[in-house]
Amino acid sequence: MASKLALIDCNNFYASCERAFNPKLEGTPIVVLSNNDGCVIARSNEAKALGVLMGEPYFKMRELAKANGIAIYSSNYALYGDMSNRVMRIIGHYSPEQEVYSIDESFIDLSGMSIDLVEYMGKLKKQVRLWTGIPVCVGIGRTKVLAKLANRVAKKYKKFNGVFDIDELSKSRCNSLLKIVDVGDIWGIGAKSKDKLKRLGVNNALAFRGAEKSLIKSTLGVVGLRIQQELLGESCIPLELQRPAKKQIVSSRSFGKPLVSFDEVNQALTCLARKAVNKLAVDSLGCLSMNVFIETSPFSKKQAYVNFSKSIQFANPLHSDRAILPVVSQLLRKIYQDQYQFYKGGIVLTRLTSKGVSRDLFEVVDGLALTAGKASHKSLLGHVISANELGTNRWLSNAEYRSPRYTTQWQELLPVE
Repeated sequence: MASKLALIDCNNFYASCERAFNPKLEGTPIVVLSNNDGCVIARSNEAKALGVLMGEPYFKMRELAKANGIAIYSSNYALYGDMSNRVMRIIGHYSPEQEVYSIDESFIDLSGMSIDLVEYMGKLKKQVRLWTGIPVCVGIGRTKVLAKLANRVAKKYKKFNGVFDIDELSKSRCNSLLKIVDVGDIWGIGAKSKDKLKRLGVNNALAFRGAEKSLIKSTLGVVGLRIQQELLGESCIPLELQRPAKKQIVSSRSFGKPLVSFDEVNQALTCLARKAVNKLAVDSLGCLSMNVFIETSPFSKKQAYVNFSKSIQFANPLHSDRAILPVVSQLLRKIYQDQYQFYKGGIVLTRLTSKGVSRDLFEVVDGLALTAGKASHKSLLGHVISANELGTNRWLSNAEYRSPRYTTQWQELLPVE
């Protein structure tokens, strides 16, 4: 039985999340900024048309924004993450096999369904929009690479109404399509691979598909050969139905202001460590090693750029805040130097493993104190904090333009009049 896959991709996801709770933004150019309101990380189509570049520092486009009425938003990851979960749950009802590929993309398996797939995916598209307010487009094909390409077509050409099945094209029309697709726009072909291929005269998807297998393999290796086979309609990249095991957890942040004292840096790293501990809890993991790092700004003209870090190994996997947070402060004391103003810092938990049965004193106390289970544990985490988490809060990122966290904070629910 021939495989049949669909890629569902949210359109301008971050901007669409803002529009879902503020319909007046429909048609308005929107830009979403990174932590500390530093640079552009998302743009609506209207903002792209005005020439706003991905990664562009906000201060460079401030005048352009004022002159063209661009709506500026600080990143609101709590809202975006929750909206993504809602979209993915809806998509999951349309197939028994789903791969959540990213925060705004999901593959599903449609193989063996003896129905009109374009109509079926049209229903999915309408339901996602009706239930969440998020617009999506759907690409259908025999392989992941073809589904990804079909999704590009669905987004670009309005006549397909957001759903396109590339397998329905005749051979000549498919060739014409592949000829106008730059080789660098094929899913899985990065910038370096693109340059290698173009030096060999392989400039578009049609040329890539028709190239000698030996040439592709010698240039891009087995991965490149799989991509070529996928373009030919042979499925070589299966759905990943389970999330790959985490290898590390990183909790880091550029600080809102340069931090000038040990207590300020300690507060920042302790708060970041709690976020990392919460991530451990979600997957019932523990860590056997931890790294703490701090660094100055690489752009400062007043002081040299330096970065300091310290690691520690644990005999048993640790997972509780009572065990991990005090160690963060201990490591920080070994690397902190008061002559510097620190711009960024973070925690990296590595050698992740299941909690296991061997626990130290901290773990035993933690287990006794939180016997009500995960739900109670999560609730308590929101109310009980370490003294080191209290302070000036100068480390918190600037988020001057952040919208309310409509779906995750009771006090920020959208009022309906």
